[in-house]
Amino acid sequence: MASVKPLHSDLPFASVAAYCPRGDSSVIVRSRNLMLQVKENRVVTSPGRVETAAAFVARRLREMSPQFVDEFLGPEVALVPVPRSGLQKPGALWPANEVATALRQEGFGSRVWPCLRRARAVPKAATSAPKDRPKARAHFDSLELQDPIDLPDRITLVDDVVTRGAQLFGAAWRIWAARSDVVVRAFAVIRTVSDPNDFTTIGDPRTGHIAWRHEECRRTP
Repeated sequence: MASVKPLHSDLPFASVAAYCPRGDSSVIVRSRNLMLQVKENRVVTSPGRVETAAAFVARRLREMSPQFVDEFLGPEVALVPVPRSGLQKPGALWPANEVATALRQEGFGSRVWPCLRRARAVPKAATSAPKDRPKARAHFDSLELQDPIDLPDRITLVDDVVTRGAQLFGAAWRIWAARSDVVVRAFAVIRTVSDPNDFTTIGDPRTGHIAWRHEECRRTP
């Protein structure tokens, strides 16, 4: 870890939506419903369409075409889904992989490359007390990179939800540990807005950064 820490303490990220875990306004409740739909890749219905949540997100991203698309999801970028916190069981849902696959089907990225695997389970951040949530270093230590010799020059890590960004940062470190010159960015469908007073709308494409300082990750915005 010491070999990558001084060189890479900042990770650019993009997201297309936001949700708030607290509050009971109608828009906050809808945001939580969207979060669950994406995490469970539920079927979403709209006029004339029945599709999975991942397909819905990818289609809406294509329709919105935010400015960050070329930088994060352009034709030279390999899409790398981030593993879940637990060990992946055969046939089990892998939300990040569903999102990455749907993005590729909409023409984003060059390919889906599931090169990361969880070698050891870590506590699930959403159900852990703040002091027990795994940090970036724990995610790094628990991940393995397959076929490191074939690393492409540009990678975007894909995940369903980002809160502070420790999981994304640990995954990025794992790639940089194999080849420090790879351009790594992150894309999460939904970012968490913890304070209801800061929450304004669900569909809100943004770019920002995840910074690693003093063993902690901080996401802006």
